[in-house]
Amino acid sequence: MEKITKDISEIIAGEIKTINDKVRGLNFLELLKAGIIEKLLELVNKQKFPLDKLNEYQNEIKEDSRHINITISYFLNSMSISKKKIDNDSLFISLNELSNFDVFKDHKEFTSLVLYKNTGLSLPKDTVLNAKYSKNLLLIEITNNDYEQILTK
Repeated sequence: MEKITKDISEIIAGEIKTINDKVRGLNFLELLKAGIIEKLLELVNKQKFPLDKLNEYQNEIKEDSRHINITISYFLNSMSISKKKIDNDSLFISLNELSNFDVFKDHKEFTSLVLYKNTGLSLPKDTVLNAKYSKNLLLIEITNNDYEQILTK
């Protein structure tokens, strides 16, 4: 598990460097998703599932204009999260199993989305969601904590 998490993190870090610094927010995450899913598929298809243990790997990438947090989680059992508020623009990538997201419009009304394996979902900050993760799911969460740009004349 340790090798695959480091390899995934390196693929993501390499792709971040190829995206123009002027691209921000959800547009940045969508470009990142498009660039890394193919590369991640090659890596994940070589892995044998289920993996032997639960592991959560975190990596932080800070560059001049970017501040990215990467969390790679593997769930041995199904898991649900209720009414989680996302603090920053986030990208969720479900690699080998599916997951379900209920994205809330207000306190009662929501839209259900199924995230099939090898797909991703970008959500803006302050989104409230419920998440249901399948067992043996390898989930990548990329959080974009963009530094505020100071406007000059």
